[in-house]
Amino acid sequence: MLEEYWINLTDAQASLISTAVLIVAGGLGVLLGAALFGGRVKNLKSALEASNEAIEKHQAETRTLLSAMEEQMSATLGAVSQLRSSVFDLRTDVEEKVTDEAGRMRQTFKNHWYAIRDELQRRASNPNIHGRTRTRYAGFSNNEIAALIEVMQKDGVLQSSQANAFNDAHGLWTWHRNGKPSMTQGDVQKMRELAIDLVPNYRSE
Repeated sequence: MLEEYWINLTDAQASLISTAVLIVAGGLGVLLGAALFGGRVKNLKSALEASNEAIEKHQAETRTLLSAMEEQMSATLGAVSQLRSSVFDLRTDVEEKVTDEAGRMRQTFKNHWYAIRDELQRRASNPNIHGRTRTRYAGFSNNEIAALIEVMQKDGVLQSSQANAFNDAHGLWTWHRNGKPSMTQGDVQKMRELAIDLVPNYRSE
């Protein structure tokens, strides 16, 4: 009787029954797959999340370490630059004995310039500047002040008016650095005015 029923099924009934069987089989397959592999998928996801967390933590620690190293390198180079400047100043002062009015005037002129140059280097070593940039600034010697001013202006560390004032002071210093031409009181006064303008709370003689 059952065999006659299957034999007598119309095409539409056979298609409907086939579709129902496929749906039931698919559902059973999903349930079976979830039962067999659900735990593994969850464990794999947890492992990936843990790995990502470890990688992110390591990257953060590495960035912190590199930042600290840059800070230390910048501070070291800044200290070396300051020491180099002090030694140069001391050697120059010893070579030029202050024995007369012209010598005293020249010494005053130099003191104003030293204050301006030190202020420029202080700005170049500002902790708010990126460590690599400060390290690059510290690489400029006392004979490269003009180049340092130019780079700091391009980087936006110095405003145009400030850069112009530093350049004026450096130009005046370079003009008289070798003792020629003869220095005038007007030159000393000009350097003093630049120092007052550029160096905070400058106490001139």
